[in-house]
Amino acid sequence: MNYSGNAIYEYISQKKLNFYYFVESNWTLIYGNSESVPKMLVFAQKVDNISKECTIAEKKEAEMGSRKGLTMETREEAMGEERKEAGKAYSISRELNLPFVYVRFMENSSHVSIWDEAFGNWKTVTYTELRNVYEKYGVVRPGTPRKAINQYSSSPYHDWQRSNLGKITVSDIDLIKNNDDKIEIIELKRSKISLERWKPYENDFPNFALLINTVVASGKDIPFKLYYNLMYNGERGQRMEDISKIKAFDFKIPDRMISVSEVQYSFDGYYELEQLIN
Repeated sequence: MNYSGNAIYEYISQKKLNFYYFVESNWTLIYGNSESVPKMLVFAQKVDNISKECTIAEKKEAEMGSRKGLTMETREEAMGEERKEAGKAYSISRELNLPFVYVRFMENSSHVSIWDEAFGNWKTVTYTELRNVYEKYGVVRPGTPRKAINQYSSSPYHDWQRSNLGKITVSDIDLIKNNDDKIEIIELKRSKISLERWKPYENDFPNFALLINTVVASGKDIPFKLYYNLMYNGERGQRMEDISKIKAFDFKIPDRMISVSEVQYSFDGYYELEQLIN
């Protein structure tokens, strides 16, 4: 699996370590309401052709003599690398006990292809119809107006999300560590601010609260950590990173859901990357 643009991902890929992360044009997103209460997990994938995979899926179903829809595991086998990424996201949704929705979108299109576990097969829908699905899960803030999307945008899904869902919380899962029978959620941050001076920004607390509440709602013992490393100035996509030393933080996981103002974290220490991920 290749990923350019993040030194920690590249290190994990080279070492073939037991982590989940997502390559470019793939996003694993936890959606919550304005109070950071988790509602669903969406795997959003930018593709060249939203109908191509659906056609393959239907052919595979016909060959298997079933028209009731494939399991995600069987679909993963049929679709190759794209579906393997979705399979990872699906397994995370099971660990977190969240409803799973798979959205495939493309440039220059007012439609998306969607797999919602509530109906168990592929559908091609408009963005207006996609919003109806999100409303069903309690994601859209009541009273948020519906706005047309710019179908010629390079990322119409993200533009639609920002303009049509209202004041909600969305958190992109950066890294999942597999520890035998349990997982660990890891947030990755990097900037040119020195390790000694950097600390989590309060502007990120709604997303941190969403991830904390997701763990609480799952009923499982899932640690939530943050790793910070230094990144130097340079052109976008070519900035050098220093991952020889990582600043680590632990988030407190309480026994109930919290508000944004109740987010608590502690400084865990400075580590070599190998100490944290091997």
